[in-house]
Amino acid sequence: MQKNEAKPKPQENGGTTALPDWDTLNDELLLRAMAEGHSGAFDSLFGRHSPAVLSFLSRLTASRGDAEDLLQETFLRILTHAKDFRAGAAFRPWLFTIARNVAYNALQKRKLRTELEVQTDVSESRGNIVLDEKQHDPSRRMQNQETQAKLLKALDDLPAPQREIIVLVIYNGFTYEEAAAITGDSEGTLRSRVFHALRRLRERLKEPE
Repeated sequence: MQKNEAKPKPQENGGTTALPDWDTLNDELLLRAMAEGHSGAFDSLFGRHSPAVLSFLSRLTASRGDAEDLLQETFLRILTHAKDFRAGAAFRPWLFTIARNVAYNALQKRKLRTELEVQTDVSESRGNIVLDEKQHDPSRRMQNQETQAKLLKALDDLPAPQREIIVLVIYNGFTYEEAAAITGDSEGTLRSRVFHALRRLRERLKEPE
């Protein structure tokens, strides 16, 4: 993606205005600078948020390659619509809303899935199963691996709306208010989905093999 870095503005004394250290600015200031043509602001914003967005898109599409393409499309839209961002709004929910819309459009157009499938990789998430002090024990390690595999299977078996909200709230740390803004559903609906999803997961994990 070709971006032209804005040139430092000349000062009255004949010098130039130094560009800021982009990594020290918050998301909203970076977005404003990006709208003014500063490629350094774009690079900083991309570096800051692309890993989480890529992980989110990977879970929606179940394809790393498709997710990488959608990541580029997501940030292209961010670049295109930077001037439309409402002052005072939170950037991260806005970003994930765009990423989600991009993913849904791709799933529909390319028929990647007949329904939204969220693949949750426990090993990459904060919801990872915590191993105890006996994790060096081979038998204990094998038991934990089997439990993780069982959890992954249980997550895959959840209805798509429940998997999606688990990914947003538990694995990406969004509040219910933010998740509601992203999905378009009410907070009450999302809380209900999480409640039923966690109950189903507990039931599945208790089931004998």
